[in-house]
Amino acid sequence: SEDMRNATILNNLGIRYVLDIGANTGQFAESLFDFNYKGTVISFEPVGSCYEALVKRSKKNKNHIVAERCAIGDQDMEIKINVSDDSVFSSVLEIKDEHAKLRPKSRIVRQETVNLFKLDTIIDKYIPKGETSILLKIDTQGFEKQVLDGALDSIKRIQGIKIEIPMVPIYSNTRFTFYEIIESMRERGFTPYNFKKEGVKMTTGRVITIAGMFFRQAG
Repeated sequence: SEDMRNATILNNLGIRYVLDIGANTGQFAESLFDFNYKGTVISFEPVGSCYEALVKRSKKNKNHIVAERCAIGDQDMEIKINVSDDSVFSSVLEIKDEHAKLRPKSRIVRQETVNLFKLDTIIDKYIPKGETSILLKIDTQGFEKQVLDGALDSIKRIQGIKIEIPMVPIYSNTRFTFYEIIESMRERGFTPYNFKKEGVKMTTGRVITIAGMFFRQAG
């Protein structure tokens, strides 16, 4: 299964820490631990209701750490996040009307004000200085480039990146296209390791989003 493959890859490559950016209620972390991931997961989530569920879920495993409630991006400031009826679509960016019509539960129902931090600002608060066995997982609904732009120093320590890749952007002002993400990974010295189909437009069968996993080392 995909969940088993993720845990197997991380254990095989000796990844000791996972930065789970955009954790929602902790599904990704729990899936790793279900398949015997040996390291530590630090989860970040800005939406209030999701954060509360994430904290509760994290109590199942002592290696699951929940960071302070915040968003991760390219600045240190307060920011408004758009909360969708289905929380997995919540984003700093606004979802496009055409997608919201297809998936009514993706519509924005409210906004919440949260702190936004650069990863460079807070990474040492959660991971020991000098530690390099790190996977950066980014699932931020169109805000992925901003996360990387705020991690210019941190990226030097990171061995792997798992990132959502839009085939068709569903958020306004998405800065990363499919080709830009692939090229960005190549420029940073990361090798493609695994891809998974995520969102699909059911009326046409077209894949909207995939998840890509990249590592510095091959093998």
